[in-house]
Amino acid sequence: MNWFKKLFSNASMKEPEWWKQAGFIQQTGSGQSVTVESSLKVSAVYGCVRILSEGIASLPLKIYEKTDEGKQVSSHPLNDIFLLPNGIQTGFELREFIASSLALRGNSYNQKLTSNRGQLGEIIPLYSKDMNIDKDNRGRLVFDYQETGSARVFKQNEIWRIAGLSSNGVTGLSPIGLAREAIGLSMALEEHGAVLFKNGTQPGVVFEMPGALGQEAFDRLNKELKAKQGSAHAHENLILENGMQIKNIGMTSEDSQFLETRKLQIADIARFYRVPLHMLNEMDKATFSNIEHQSIEFVRDTLTPWLVRIESSIYRDLLTPDERKRYFAKHSVNALLRGDIKARFDSYNSGINAGWLNGNEVREWEDLNTVEGLDTYRSPLNMASDEERKTEIQDAVISDLVDREIRALNHDKEKDPAKFIDFYKRHLSTSAKLLAVDVNDLIPYGQKRLNAIQQGLSDDLIATISANAAQEMSELLCQR
Repeated sequence: MNWFKKLFSNASMKEPEWWKQAGFIQQTGSGQSVTVESSLKVSAVYGCVRILSEGIASLPLKIYEKTDEGKQVSSHPLNDIFLLPNGIQTGFELREFIASSLALRGNSYNQKLTSNRGQLGEIIPLYSKDMNIDKDNRGRLVFDYQETGSARVFKQNEIWRIAGLSSNGVTGLSPIGLAREAIGLSMALEEHGAVLFKNGTQPGVVFEMPGALGQEAFDRLNKELKAKQGSAHAHENLILENGMQIKNIGMTSEDSQFLETRKLQIADIARFYRVPLHMLNEMDKATFSNIEHQSIEFVRDTLTPWLVRIESSIYRDLLTPDERKRYFAKHSVNALLRGDIKARFDSYNSGINAGWLNGNEVREWEDLNTVEGLDTYRSPLNMASDEERKTEIQDAVISDLVDREIRALNHDKEKDPAKFIDFYKRHLSTSAKLLAVDVNDLIPYGQKRLNAIQQGLSDDLIATISANAAQEMSELLCQR
C-alpha cells in the first residue's frame, strides 16, 4: 500500500475494500470460516443471491426522455448498450453479475470504455474483491484495481459504481460479512448432518455387558460396526453377544431439533436479504393468499431499493450533465406485479371506467399491439359536474343528428337540390326537440346547408359537411 499512498498522499478512506474482503478470514463462533465463495455452498445464500440477481436482470431497463405528457422511451445509445454492453456478455449477463456482486460484496464496479469524442461504447465489469477505493487531495474518488494481470488505477469518471448499504457513504457493506455468523451456523449444521448420515450409527452410545469382552469378540463387534456405517446401512440390525446392551448417552438429532434448527437458519439468512421464505421453498407457514401478497411485497420492499440504487447510479455515472436534464433510467416492474388473470382484468376494467386508463395502455401491459381508437380516456358521468354532463349528452345527440343528415344526403344526392328544403325543415324540427331548443335557433344551420347544396351536392361536399357539422351546430347553440 505504500506506493499507492505516495500517489495519493491525502487519501482519506481508511478501510480499503480489498483489505476487508481478501484473505484475512476470521472464524465464526461455530468454527466455520466464511468467505464469499464458501457461503455460496449454503443453499439459502445461493438461493437468495440467485433470486435477487436473476430478478433484477430479468426486468426491462430503459432510458426515458421527459416530455410534456410525461415520459417516452428515448433513442439514447444507452438503450442499445444495455442490450449488448460488450463483446463478451449480453445485457442480462452483465446486470446479473452486477446484482450478484451487490448481493455478495455490497458493491459493483464497471469500467466505461469511451471513444475519442467521449461517447460511451462499452461497459466492462470489474471484480469487486479486487477493487480499492480512495480519495485524492481534491476529494475525488480514485479506484485502485488489483486483478492479477490487469492492475491499474481508474479515475472517477471512468467507473460506473453502485454501492449497497454503506457505513462511509461510498463503499457498501458486504451482506456476506454481516451475515457471517448465521452462514457459519448453517455450514456447521450441514456438516453435522453429513457426518451423521455418513456414520450411520447414532453417536453417543455405549455397549454394556455383564463381564469382560474378549479380544476375539471385540474384533467381531468392531468389524460389524464398521460394516454398518453409512446411510446405505441405516436401521440395519446388530448382533450382540454375551448379554450386551446398547444405551444412549447423548442427544439424537431429533432431540436437539436438528431439522427445526436448519429451517430457522434458512429464515435467518433470508432475513438479511429480505427474501420471502416461499421463494426459498420453505412453505411451512405459507398459504395461497399470503404468497401472492408476499410476492408483491418482494417487488416493493426487496427489489425496488436495489433498482433505485442502479437507476440513480446510471443517472450519475452514465449520463452527462446536459443529458440529465432530459433523460433518466427506469426499470419496468409491471410484469412482476400482475395478479391472476381475473384480478388483472377487473383492475383494468375499473381503471378504464374511472377514466385514468385507456385500452392501449392495458394492451401494452399485456404485451399486445396497440389498436387504433383505444387511446381515448373515458369520462364517467357520475364524476362530472351538471354542466359537463349536459354538454356530453348534447354532444352525443348532435353526433347522432349529423349521422342522420349524412345518411340522407348520401341517399338522395342525385335529386334536385330543391328537394332538400323539405328534408331540412323536418331535420331542424327533430333536432330542436331532441336538443330542447327553439327551432329558430337552428335555422342558420339549415340555411347554410341549403346554400351549399344549391351549388351542387358532391361527395367532397358531403365529406366536408360530415367533418364540420357537429362543431358548427355546437358553436351555433353556444351563441344562443
